[in-house]
Amino acid sequence: MDQIPATGNRPARKASARPIGIVDQEIDGLTECTVVIPTYNAAHVIGEQLSALSAQVEAPEFEVVVADNGSTDDLADVVGSWSDRLPRLRRVDASRGRGVSVARNIGIEAAVTDVVLVCDADDRVSPGWVAAMTSALAEHPLVSGPVETTALSGRSATWVPIEQRTTGLFETWEGRTYGIGCNLGLRREVWEAVGGFDENYPAGAEEIDFAWRAWDLGYRFTYVPDALLHYRIRTDLRGVLRQQYNSGRGTATLYAKFRPAEVVPKSVPRRIRHELLLLKQFPWRGSADQRRMWLTLVAFEAGKLVEARRLGSPAP
Repeated sequence: MDQIPATGNRPARKASARPIGIVDQEIDGLTECTVVIPTYNAAHVIGEQLSALSAQVEAPEFEVVVADNGSTDDLADVVGSWSDRLPRLRRVDASRGRGVSVARNIGIEAAVTDVVLVCDADDRVSPGWVAAMTSALAEHPLVSGPVETTALSGRSATWVPIEQRTTGLFETWEGRTYGIGCNLGLRREVWEAVGGFDENYPAGAEEIDFAWRAWDLGYRFTYVPDALLHYRIRTDLRGVLRQQYNSGRGTATLYAKFRPAEVVPKSVPRRIRHELLLLKQFPWRGSADQRRMWLTLVAFEAGKLVEARRLGSPAP
């Protein structure tokens, strides 16, 4: 499958200017929604997600846009092998910058519809995901569904502080809610009004930043319980620690940007005491999984402190 260029880094293009004809297979006017998959070197896992999308139940006609963030593996061949089962599948060039926010923005910009769903290459949507999300977007501008962590992750699901089956939207400071970036639905008008995903963000909390800016404009997320996504947590400890470190960096960036009044940064003595307490909580007599979970908490704290110092901001 040839790669289709997608250009531009801001969500400024009007709907009438979208190049509907520049695709691998001609997309007719029946397409009702677009599924965007931001992707980098995911040839080994994306097949499971594409299989799940090809098996959707009672879904409207939809296209799939794989936004390739500069992959160096055989992603193109893998994606191309699914063109007979997903005739509205295409891969676009999302390599003008590195990061998931770049890929999301370019994928959304390339969509031929104004109803956009976002999922990741290494996860798996449930059979009714597209139907549930598009139905909800008919009434709400921003939607998100539950995530389940055990089916694809096994033991590593216990290493991170995420519920193994969520039952509502995620919540951040000031009671603001948001949808996780790998299970997200939005109308194009929201993406354009918010200004897209911040491409300067670390790889963590960028979807929270998007939700905060949307909230300030009056947009709220709606929870869609039937839009279940099976979420893959990295199964290698190094990958999990890197993921949690970046989440800590993202949290520090979020605080530095918005400075929510309810968050009181810790003084130096309180910060030292906090970190010492965390060190004392090491589960010497616990299981290997408990020690791994403790390490993920340390990685998160380290990322938060390092990024706060880099930004010249107090750590939340």
